[in-house]
Amino acid sequence: MTENKRLAAEDLSNVWKDKNDKLTSGLKLDLVQYLLQQRQSQEWVDAKQRVIKIMKLDQFDNSQEIKILDIGCGLGIDLMLVGEEVTRLGKTVSIIGLEQNSTLIEEAKNLYENQKDHLSSNVSIQIVRGDILQMEFNDETFDIVRSDITLQHVDLPKALIEIKRVLKVNGRLIALEGGASNIFSPDEIMIRTYDTVLPNRRDGSNPTAFLQSGQFLASQDKDWIKMRGVSEMLMTKGVLTEEESKDFLKRYIEACETNQILSTAILFIIEAAKCK
Repeated sequence: MTENKRLAAEDLSNVWKDKNDKLTSGLKLDLVQYLLQQRQSQEWVDAKQRVIKIMKLDQFDNSQEIKILDIGCGLGIDLMLVGEEVTRLGKTVSIIGLEQNSTLIEEAKNLYENQKDHLSSNVSIQIVRGDILQMEFNDETFDIVRSDITLQHVDLPKALIEIKRVLKVNGRLIALEGGASNIFSPDEIMIRTYDTVLPNRRDGSNPTAFLQSGQFLASQDKDWIKMRGVSEMLMTKGVLTEEESKDFLKRYIEACETNQILSTAILFIIEAAKCK
């Protein structure tokens, strides 16, 4: 992978996690809508249920307070899913959601306020702003660190060092990630451009493969918020010129709107334990 491609892969998170909150209010609203649509697809719902199962919350002692960190907690949907599962099991848990984007933090807090009555009094949820690469938590704090589509967008070695630091001995990292994605289209120029900026693929377990048509991709990216952000980021990083970036975006939108594109993707789950 070239240096430009590596930087592009590491910085893709800036499409929807702008550390400096430079998005306009209208763009922020579309960002929330985009993420909500994506997370409501059946593939995502099924994958999240598998993550909950792999967390093995039922195996913790009832007298123990389970400490969980959700890095890149986004809209807070997963915080509530874990809280509901712990409530069902009758466990005690302290969950912290870590997020960089202030808009998503606000949405997550609103979701919690609206749904906290569904949780037991033994469930504590906090949503804080922070950086996964410089977390302000003590060593060996958490039993579980979990994430959804976060690790593939950050400096992975640095992130893993921090995750290991805050995990207790025998604590586990459980991450839902995407990989081995590809697109197919008669537009060979668009395909070649896509291939030059494809993030590094990683292996995992419990894979789920799914197909997405151009019409579906269009329905999931209102006003092309995600792809416009990707296009601008690639131009900013020098991976594509301004002309190449605009041409790629134009071709991608046309392919989706005419249903002349097919996307394949895989969601998989990474599980790792801290030995010592």
